[in-house]
Amino acid sequence: MSATDFEPLADVLRRHGLDEISEEPFPNDGWSGASLTLLRRGLDRFVLKRDSLARDWIAQATADGPSLREAWFAAHGPPLPAPIRAPYLGVGTDGPDVGILMPDLTDVLFDWDAPISIEILDRVIAGLPALHVYPRPEALASGAASGAAQAHWCPLRERVTLICRASLERAGPARDAVADRILPGWEAFDRLAPAGAREVIASLSADPAPLLAALAELPSTLIHGDLKLANVGLEADDTIDLVDWQMVTVAPVAVELGWLLVSNVASLPLQPADVLARYHAALLSRGERGREVAGDWQAQLDGAILVGLLLRGWRKGADAAAGVVHASGIAAADDLAWWSDRAIEAAARRL
Repeated sequence: MSATDFEPLADVLRRHGLDEISEEPFPNDGWSGASLTLLRRGLDRFVLKRDSLARDWIAQATADGPSLREAWFAAHGPPLPAPIRAPYLGVGTDGPDVGILMPDLTDVLFDWDAPISIEILDRVIAGLPALHVYPRPEALASGAASGAAQAHWCPLRERVTLICRASLERAGPARDAVADRILPGWEAFDRLAPAGAREVIASLSADPAPLLAALAELPSTLIHGDLKLANVGLEADDTIDLVDWQMVTVAPVAVELGWLLVSNVASLPLQPADVLARYHAALLSRGERGREVAGDWQAQLDGAILVGLLLRGWRKGADAAAGVVHASGIAAADDLAWWSDRAIEAAARRL
């Protein structure tokens, strides 16, 4: 599938009565290179995301294209079970870009730097397993998700090494886009983490094959791939809006959970072990399919720790160096020590 398989963006906007509406600036972090604009129609507000392989370093680094993974998912992805919602309204081409139209969810998306309550966390955790238990991977190879699906899932190697040290030091899109921001954190990690943890992460950064082999032993399912809270919204009826499916893939939940924990450390009101225990209980409450997805839970925990620290040990190093205290009440230095100890133990069991 190529970008030309999508209808013109003008037709998408016309269908929603937005074809003669002026676009306004819409603030965003600009992390990937995509641009967002705001359109107003009466009291209704919409966000238009323009993106392309040429402008998006994450797309380049994760073997995306020729049409973008998120655009394909928005137009042709599998149906999602309640309470999970991917709030896409349409996808269309606009010159070299693809445009993805969504409602403006500013009022429901979380601020990933703001602490959330345990009650809010539990509402999200209670609903998240719905995504992971449905559909089964074999169902993703048929019906609406057939053919192009396998080509569009984010490759696991590229996902788990996206911003590891080796990816930032070798020539490529990650180094060009974010190395200046992230490498100082890896320097802090190397100063402050125990030697055993540094060795584990340096080895996996240079060659992630042992981690990928360990993950391959676990059951795989559909995962969002980028569950930072800025991509999560909670509606009053407990509908969970998930945006930015750029790294959607089929993988063990360990990958989802590792990133969930490390990318949201400034917001999570509980320490990692407590969050994982709550998720595990919610997953098991889904019956046989939940137990199937959980698989060997200790192996899932080990995978989550290794994935999380490989991707964001840099942030833990930077926070420890700055003397940060996280939303859970734990000092960043103690958090780094906990993750380091768990990574050493996980590596001894799995690698």
